[in-house]
Amino acid sequence: MIEAQAIIDSPYFKPKAHVRFELFKEIPLGLAQSIEKAVQDFIETSHLPEGVDAKGFYYQTLQAIANASVLRGTGDLWLGVLDGELVSYVLGNVNNDYDGRLNYLVTQAWVRKDQRGQKWVKSAWAKIRERAKACLCQHFSIISSRGMTAAYCRFLGKGFRPYAEILKAEI
Repeated sequence: MIEAQAIIDSPYFKPKAHVRFELFKEIPLGLAQSIEKAVQDFIETSHLPEGVDAKGFYYQTLQAIANASVLRGTGDLWLGVLDGELVSYVLGNVNNDYDGRLNYLVTQAWVRKDQRGQKWVKSAWAKIRERAKACLCQHFSIISSRGMTAAYCRFLGKGFRPYAEILKAEI
């Protein structure tokens, strides 16, 4: 019988790692460049609506991330970290909904491609919803621009439905 220590000491043994997904109030050392790359990937894969300036959106996103963390402004920055690597970021904030009740609005959510569909992602959304409840929110909303709204609603679970569309014109 092989000893447990011999297995652990083997160069082929890799303990199952778990994603650390939590609310961050500062950017962990060594992740700034990973966040910049993640934002670039978000922009490339999210099918931004026509007329959105990708470069401006990139800098606006970095500003929102800084505001939610290092600048100690408003908003929440959620990060998923696996073995020291960024695998997810979510930007959210509390605001007033159209009916006057508090709403937790997720403005951006990115998951690294190899992590999409993993069990921890659903747990991460549950964690964000719990934060929304703790902030006295009555609604939980997510901005979706990929044209996959029905699939997202199925993934997010009971109660999610398309709520509104934003119509926009240049003036």
